[in-house]
Amino acid sequence: MTLTGETAYAAPADGLRPRDLLPAAGTLVAAGALATAAASGHTAFGLAVLAAQALVTLAWLALTEVDGAEGAAAVVLASAAGADLLAFRDGGEGIKAAAGVVALAFVASLALQLFRRHRARTTDALTGTITAVVLVVFAAHLLAAGAKTSAGLAAAALLCPAAAVAAGRAGDLVSIRPLLVADARRGWLGLLAGVAAAAGLGAVLGVAWAPLSGASGAVLGVVTGLAAAVADLAVDLAAADAFDARRAAALRPLGMLLPLVVAAPVAYAAARLLIG
Repeated sequence: MTLTGETAYAAPADGLRPRDLLPAAGTLVAAGALATAAASGHTAFGLAVLAAQALVTLAWLALTEVDGAEGAAAVVLASAAGADLLAFRDGGEGIKAAAGVVALAFVASLALQLFRRHRARTTDALTGTITAVVLVVFAAHLLAAGAKTSAGLAAAALLCPAAAVAAGRAGDLVSIRPLLVADARRGWLGLLAGVAAAAGLGAVLGVAWAPLSGASGAVLGVVTGLAAAVADLAVDLAAADAFDARRAAALRPLGMLLPLVVAAPVAYAAARLLIG
């Protein structure tokens, strides 16, 4: 890996710059597009989620610099298609079998590495590939949430974490002190603003969209907002490391989509607990 020798950016003393809001805007656009697809029916939603999974796959494999990336991408995308199909089975209950998708993907990835010529960094390649598989399985939970409850809940599971990221970034624009963790560009003000925005939006959407209620929508907003904040923080910490141009570019789509992907299984679990 070729490094620039410089960090991608340093944490500013007080807050972010206005241009740092652009990734959060991208998250809002992505969430809006996916929520619109959810309202358009299972086929449209499935294709939209699959497109998001493909983008996350390519970006993650580039970020982790997986050797044999072409074969790894095929394994991950096949896993995404399998998990998506399971998510539509039995009213969303089929997603419980997604652990089998991960297991099969591990076997396929191991075979791919064993039979690949000029093997190098085999452990790193396996780690990067299986982590990508886990991420696409996470995303499939959006389909399962919609199949189990309603398109409205799936939309809320997208819009609430997006609101958390956007409001959190706006809070960080004001001040990032005190920092959430050392060397981050995320502060406690942004976290609180993000969770509050997600809870408020969740309550509004809960009143408007069955089978949620105001209270259950607010809880959904809080838990998905926290999950999105964790993912956003992880991307921020990764970007603070030294990167070559290829890995830095890979972080851009991940910065937009990873909060939505990580929040997806949290939303599905919350729906099972809150609605049944």
